[in-house]
Amino acid sequence: MSEFDPTDHFESDRLAKRNSLRERGIDPYPPSFEPDLSLAEFEDRFADHEDDELPDERIQLAGRIRRFNDLGSVVFFGIEDESGGGQLFIDEDTDGYDLVEDLHRGDIVGAVGAPMRTNRGELSLGVKDLHVVTKALNHPPSDGLNDEARVRNRPVAMWDADLHETLRTRFEVISATRSFLEAREFVEADTTVLQNVYGGANATPFETYCEAKDEQMYLRVATEIDLKKLVVGGFERVFEIGKVFRNEDIDTTHNPEFQMLELYQAWADYEDMMAITEALVCHLLDTVADGARRIEYNGETLDFSRPWDRVTMTDAIAAHSDLMVEDLSDEELRAEAEARGAEFPGGFERGLGIMELFEAVAESELNDPTFVIDHPQETTPLCKDHRSKEGRIERFELFVGGAELANSYTELNDPVQQGEHFAAQLERFEAGDDEAHQMDEAFLDALGYGMPPTGGLGIGIDRLVMLLTDSQSIKDVLPFPMVSTTN
Repeated sequence: MSEFDPTDHFESDRLAKRNSLRERGIDPYPPSFEPDLSLAEFEDRFADHEDDELPDERIQLAGRIRRFNDLGSVVFFGIEDESGGGQLFIDEDTDGYDLVEDLHRGDIVGAVGAPMRTNRGELSLGVKDLHVVTKALNHPPSDGLNDEARVRNRPVAMWDADLHETLRTRFEVISATRSFLEAREFVEADTTVLQNVYGGANATPFETYCEAKDEQMYLRVATEIDLKKLVVGGFERVFEIGKVFRNEDIDTTHNPEFQMLELYQAWADYEDMMAITEALVCHLLDTVADGARRIEYNGETLDFSRPWDRVTMTDAIAAHSDLMVEDLSDEELRAEAEARGAEFPGGFERGLGIMELFEAVAESELNDPTFVIDHPQETTPLCKDHRSKEGRIERFELFVGGAELANSYTELNDPVQQGEHFAAQLERFEAGDDEAHQMDEAFLDALGYGMPPTGGLGIGIDRLVMLLTDSQSIKDVLPFPMVSTTN
């Protein structure tokens, strides 16, 4: 039988102190300790009191030891909790003074005492009773974490105030998004993660295998298809904030596992989705940026004042290069795109050439929020044709800070046309385009029962939080970025 050897995993001196506590009948991991105040509340309550004004009030505080100063008969612990920092004053009259010899930086302690000021005037808790709450068996880094360790050792990295605040902002953004949509009578749904057919985006999926079904399955690349089925099922305003998975690059704006908001509204179109996008982002600015409409990102000032600019891909290309797409033949367009790194694994189509050229010359130049509208038909199989522009579809992408933040369609609800689009995508897949959409018979069947006119919207939560926190890497806004286990 295999045995666990703690010395293979944890610091030997800390293990010895843990064992010493247990031998003395002290539980280094008691089931509970409830502080009366957070450290910030303690500071707020007593910061303005002079020493002779501090009440002889019994207070319980708790926190992780971040600073340890042993002067012999007097010991100072600098401790932290989520709210901030504070100081414990411990002397030989403290019940539990003898625990000090078994404590290290990083341990979590609880203290009962009264507020006081040291000889230097520092607000502290004069500890009458000291308790071990959690004995840490790993030594915290003395000089912080380097960039690689900051990603790999995420629990310790979160002690950093900047990262902690960024992640808190992330969680607030998700909560505020949910509240915004629920106030507009959207219903939150949860849909399948394991799927027989992946769809809703041009992306490479993660593959897995279901033993119970003896079938190949995929992690979802989007929540779109299931949410549209809910619209067919009569849910006229529905959304999901969920993880999606794309087996693609890891870089400053991409992580194979990321979080998306997708929403669908019956009796709406992409114009309605532009309005809801502006309203939602401004609501989030109200929530996490005190209502500011101008924020700093990557050294630039971004202006979110409404209404946001609208531009077509061809107009954006013309504005940021000397190219007039309308004047280019297919061959010239392809040559210009390929000269800038474009590839067409499933075969060249004019609309795809326009999109690749836009991404190469214009996308990074769109700093202030900009709706790029009315894409070429070839750019997606899931969108309705434009009602007045030949060869265009009713689609927009929102670009901010030089990156895509949102994607939206007036959703295609003609099952025959949808089937034709899927068939064309299948041809592209067979020709070598691994990101082409699959033929989805179950979705076609659902559309066959009738989906009302619908507007759909997807927003990348991670990139949105990057903007709102002036973070230059997606790793800085993910609680647990993907890392290799081989290094």
